[in-house]
Amino acid sequence: MLTGITAAAGTLSYYLATHRGLLAITAVITSLYPAGTILLARVLLGERLTAVRITGLCLAAASVGLIAAAGAG
Repeated sequence: MLTGITAAAGTLSYYLATHRGLLAITAVITSLYPAGTILLARVLLGERLTAVRITGLCLAAASVGLIAAAGAG
């Protein structure tokens, strides 16, 4: 039940963001969803974070930061 509620909230949030927000920013933030999966796998399943995964996570986070900084300026 909790999974269904969470999925419904996520879907509704995505819908509202794409229809009322800036689509470019929404698309970039949405592209980060695998980062949550990787972090949950690390925390819940104890999977190892390889150098490639850590690099990918850092680059993705940096790109979102740069896009946010460009939008603010």
